[in-house]
Amino acid sequence: MKQNTENSTAIPWSKTLAVLIGFPFIATLISLLLLNRPLITNLGLDFFNTFWIVITCWYLIQINIVSKILHTSGWKWADIGFSFSKKKTFYFIGGYLLVAFGLLVFIEIALANSIVDTEKMNSISSLTPKTTTARIIFIFMGLTAGLAEEIVYRGFAIRALVSNKINKWLAVFAATIPFIFQHGLKSIDQFWWFLTWGVVFGILFLWLKKLTFNIITHWLVILSAMIAILQVIQ
Repeated sequence: MKQNTENSTAIPWSKTLAVLIGFPFIATLISLLLLNRPLITNLGLDFFNTFWIVITCWYLIQINIVSKILHTSGWKWADIGFSFSKKKTFYFIGGYLLVAFGLLVFIEIALANSIVDTEKMNSISSLTPKTTTARIIFIFMGLTAGLAEEIVYRGFAIRALVSNKINKWLAVFAATIPFIFQHGLKSIDQFWWFLTWGVVFGILFLWLKKLTFNIITHWLVILSAMIAILQVIQ
């Protein structure tokens, strides 16, 4: 079936800009919690577990908003490169969870049968999930992040911009900038990392015309962060 890369109905500029400006802005506001952790810890909650849950909810909201924009604009999911049926989507997500929890089991067994270097544990990135509970929450955060960021900043953003007569290569760059700042405070010290991946994912989307490979690759990149905990093993 031919991909509808030239939908006869353009996504309104107001909605396109609301997503490309509004989503990163809200994500940046959420990331400011990293600078004021007592807002969460004073409630007796674990900071990072709560933070990842908030992020997960925000990704789900993004997907829901994009879904409504597509519906009201006369577009379908296939128009932005996501052509799975509900059944195939279920299997797709199930495959991710199978791999992710398989990795979790491997990590838990490795840690349980090794001596943990406390000094290294304290020195690794604070964003690395350090407990079993944190890793489980991180898995679900990764699930929604891989889906939402590819749907929003590749499928939706690039196709919406192209529908408004923006050159496809310029659209990749234009969609990459908000993708960078979608990561909030992390975008400051990891700017080039996100810029590189944003361009790579954008080019892959233009080449393949589907989001499947992008999402799978994005998931693997996110899950690789869990492996960092293994460096604490002596």
